[in-house]
Amino acid sequence: MQKKTDNIIIKSKNRIPIVVTDTEKQYPLLPLRTGVLFPGMIMTLQVGRPENLRLINYCLEKKQEFVASFSNADPNDDGNGEGVHQVGVIAVPRDYKKGLGESLSVTIEGQRRVAINTILSREPFITVIAHDIQTPTSIKRGIKDKINEVLSIINEIVHLDPIYSSEQLFVLKLDQDDPSLFADRVASTFHFPLTAKQEILETINLNMRYDRLLFYLNTELNKVATARRIEQNVEKNIEEATRRQYLQQQLYEIRRQLGEDFSEEREANRFRHIMKNMTGLPAEVVARANIEIDRLTQLPPASAEYGVTKNYLNWILSLPWGKCKPEDYQISDASKVLSSQYYGPVMLKEQILQRLSVRKLMGGINEGPTLCLVGAPGTGKASLAKAIANALGKKLIRISVGGISDVTELKGSPRTFLGAMPGKIIRTLREAGTCDPVVLIEDIDYFNMDNDSSLNMALLEAIDTRWNSKFLDRYIGVPFDLSKVFFICSVRTFEEIPEQFIPRFEIIELPGYIEKEKIVISKKYIIPRLLQKHGLLRSEVKFSDKVLAKIITNYTMEAGLLGFSQQIEKICRKIALAKSEKPKKSWTISEKNLETFLGPAIYIPERAVSSPEIGTAAGLAWTGAGGDLMFIEGLKMKGDGQITTTGSLGEVMRESIQAAHSYVRSKADVLGIDFSDFNDFDIHIHFPSGAIPKDGPSAGVTVCLVIASVMAERPIRNDIAVTGEVTLRGRVLPVGGIKEKVSAAYRAGIYHVALPKENAKDVKDLPREILRKTKLTYIERVDELFELCLLDFTPSSYTLEKIFAEEIEKARKRKTRTSKKRSTSTAKKTGKKER
Repeated sequence: MQKKTDNIIIKSKNRIPIVVTDTEKQYPLLPLRTGVLFPGMIMTLQVGRPENLRLINYCLEKKQEFVASFSNADPNDDGNGEGVHQVGVIAVPRDYKKGLGESLSVTIEGQRRVAINTILSREPFITVIAHDIQTPTSIKRGIKDKINEVLSIINEIVHLDPIYSSEQLFVLKLDQDDPSLFADRVASTFHFPLTAKQEILETINLNMRYDRLLFYLNTELNKVATARRIEQNVEKNIEEATRRQYLQQQLYEIRRQLGEDFSEEREANRFRHIMKNMTGLPAEVVARANIEIDRLTQLPPASAEYGVTKNYLNWILSLPWGKCKPEDYQISDASKVLSSQYYGPVMLKEQILQRLSVRKLMGGINEGPTLCLVGAPGTGKASLAKAIANALGKKLIRISVGGISDVTELKGSPRTFLGAMPGKIIRTLREAGTCDPVVLIEDIDYFNMDNDSSLNMALLEAIDTRWNSKFLDRYIGVPFDLSKVFFICSVRTFEEIPEQFIPRFEIIELPGYIEKEKIVISKKYIIPRLLQKHGLLRSEVKFSDKVLAKIITNYTMEAGLLGFSQQIEKICRKIALAKSEKPKKSWTISEKNLETFLGPAIYIPERAVSSPEIGTAAGLAWTGAGGDLMFIEGLKMKGDGQITTTGSLGEVMRESIQAAHSYVRSKADVLGIDFSDFNDFDIHIHFPSGAIPKDGPSAGVTVCLVIASVMAERPIRNDIAVTGEVTLRGRVLPVGGIKEKVSAAYRAGIYHVALPKENAKDVKDLPREILRKTKLTYIERVDELFELCLLDFTPSSYTLEKIFAEEIEKARKRKTRTSKKRSTSTAKKTGKKER
């Protein structure tokens, strides 16, 4: 590599064949900054530095030769610290002209190569000692071929680049008999980098010089060919655009002469203007829209394809591409909105707030499972979804998928079909106007009644966060990002959720409301909303809590508030009619005049029996309409020990009755029942309301009571209600719907409820009034229930059995202690004998 000597001479990396002489010649040195001078070449320089002007004037006056060497210094610096290359050229000034100021325009001619040895001085100009370089005199084999190759490349360059003329090629051919001069002239003629020219100047060996020359010529050829190819492409595009514009102008003039209105041009310009004003459009949407706009301009307005294309552009440019609201809500504010707009369990609200917190931290994207609200009609699924939307500050869109039986209804149909349009998901987003609304998908239980798995997967593709970032509607044909849409699904019961959805759903069950909760919700939300809906003032209509309770118990049978709202609407409509006919200050709805608004009571609630009876027990049931009181009846009759059950019972309930019968039969001696009675009498167990199907194990303990009461002929307390599943060993297992069941007992006038001990944690959601008035007894075994509920039950035998068991256990322990003492004394005697 090159290195500096004396801070100014840059040694050549090649070996320099210097001509050795007895004397050392001194020459002035002119550093060249804008070019490299070759032997036999002429160069015009602009000289302006004082030391260089002194050098030129000295050489012109003395007709002195000087050394011209390429300098690597910046042409704009002050000359300090510059370096000159070791190999330069002896030059003589041929002509000069005065330039601007004191500068000179000097024409110099190169003579021969020299090698700079030493810098002697810098004043009045740079003086150096230089030695001549031996130049090759004989032409080696192969040089001629390289000269021809050089000429061939030059010929190609001349034909491709107009900068080089054919006359230059002719002039170069004149020097091909002198390989050294020819190589120097070629290097001087072409626009090589200055470092490349200096490298060729320093290469004395002809073979090596031609190798470097060919390398830089090929580089120049590639550059010229690339530039020419680009230029040709540009010229071709310009020519095509000019031709197209010319033809369009001709077509425009022809159509103008024919009297056409150019409506397609106006439509195309309108769509282009819409695209220009839209921000955040994906690149593929822009490309597709441009294609369709160009296509629109070529279609006649009367063609069917024109209408299809125009409709597609209207759809694709009206979708909310990238239009999202910032997730700038505060969790504390969201909590207040949920509490004020939805009445429900605290744990449910906390679960919703957790999801909102994750969404805020993720910037509006939630990669967790889709939220699914499970609850009976009227339990507040839509109200909760609306509260979530308000907490997020976003729009709520409700769509129903009930009855959908074809994939095209969800994902649209291809544009080639007659009457094609996007699917319901894309239509919903267009209605919302943003790409991150809250979408409530209702009636999942009525979706895909034919159980087509492809239809289920099509909906899952839209709502599942794993796939919906590139949801592809068949009509739009371009992926749309649904990852920021807050999807909420709703269904009546868990069993009605399609199988493919269960792993990707986060199930939140909305429990039914008890009577007290319904009264609070109606006074806080439903009645004010319905009064406003019917043009009534709150001061004009007055409801008492007793009236609301009577409407709930006598006119509705539901877990939610849908039927209750309908009954309140009936009252509001009658009052609106009365107000329009005969204005009145206010209307008070009381228990006496309620039937004038709603008619006779539709449902007669179960009430506690007036006195204890044999074979009648108050059980508690949990139905789709909430908690209910269910009196289970039983009797015995002469027979052969069979069990008869009636009342539309399911398989699980029948098995529970059989388990209860087996347990009571095993405890016959404790209950004072003659064991032969189970073989001589048949038992009939009846569940009232036979038209309503019943199933589940929670009536097990109640059936145990009924069978024990019938066989022991002891009455059951009428002021207590029981629930729980029973096992063959007499254990009482936990059941569900405790809040609803206890409320049903309270509503029926029964203020003592026996519950499984493991359900003690489930009563915390009950209203304080019910907890204050209702006595809750927790049982672990059915034996405890016998003592609690059976009247005239003397647990003497039961107590005696306990005493016998305790005495047997004490005797066993005494026997164990005695045996230990005997073994110890025997061991001592044996030890003495051994000693």
